[in-house]
Amino acid sequence: MIQKFDGRYGFLSNFYTCEIVHQGIVYPSVEHYYVAMKCNGPQFMNGSQYTPIDFREMVAKIAHPGTVKKLGRKISVRKDWDDKKLEFMNWAVREKFKDEKLAEMLLDTGEEEIVEGNSWNDTFWGVCEGKGQNHLGKILMKVRDELRGIQRTGLEAILGIR
Repeated sequence: MIQKFDGRYGFLSNFYTCEIVHQGIVYPSVEHYYVAMKCNGPQFMNGSQYTPIDFREMVAKIAHPGTVKKLGRKISVRKDWDDKKLEFMNWAVREKFKDEKLAEMLLDTGEEEIVEGNSWNDTFWGVCEGKGQNHLGKILMKVRDELRGIQRTGLEAILGIR
């Protein structure tokens, strides 16, 4: 079981450098793209107003994904975010692993269960202290299966059973 996205498994992290291109904007990580998609209306920051496109371009230029993540906690989030966030993450992770080198690295994880273990209490995307939904891990395993050409069907697909 892969329990943390560090060391040789650091590439599984949303902070890992990759190229995500969306609507002409190049994001340097999944985290950059994900935070940029939280916005679909004007953003007011430091006395300035940003259109959604200006905000997304600004996010794409921020050097470190950790800084982007912190920014994502301070912005006005789109009203449909809870309904859309899984869709955005699924798309971004698939885009990330279109890179042949990264796809090969993901395939090299074999049949290992992938768990985004964390200490920051993210129980939606990962697992903290044994509790969590591990949506990111499930997305990664699904993308790995897709790269292999394996399609889960029926009850397995609905329940996310491996």
